[in-house]
Amino acid sequence: MGTFDGKGMVIQGLRFLAPKEALAALNEGALLVDLRLDELAEMKAFQVPETIRIPHEELPGLLSELPADRPLLLADSAGVYTKEAAHLLLDHGFAQVACLNGGMLLWDQEGQPVATDTAALLHGACPCVLRPRKGHR
Repeated sequence: MGTFDGKGMVIQGLRFLAPKEALAALNEGALLVDLRLDELAEMKAFQVPETIRIPHEELPGLLSELPADRPLLLADSAGVYTKEAAHLLLDHGFAQVACLNGGMLLWDQEGQPVATDTAALLHGACPCVLRPRKGHR
């Protein structure tokens, strides 16, 4: 039986885990694949046993960086890129793949472990003008 079997929900052939289920799978040996860009990963990091970060746009060229024999949990900011990444991995022979439902947004909202760099957090009156706090970068 695989790490993800019986967990989460399956939608159109892909398995999606709620944050609490995802944390349990990660504690059982799954590897978190963080698909977020550097800036976002610097602000808030998943505080889990083991993570590899590969920005979603670089994933196709870096598949060899991922262990094919381990369960892989894909995560991003809000769950936008994980579906495409999961299909890519499954198409390339990765057998145990799941997506974090809701990404870091839901993970954080549900109180799962996060390491926050307050200096890297963005601020601003409108999302179109968000920028790092003064003194950072």
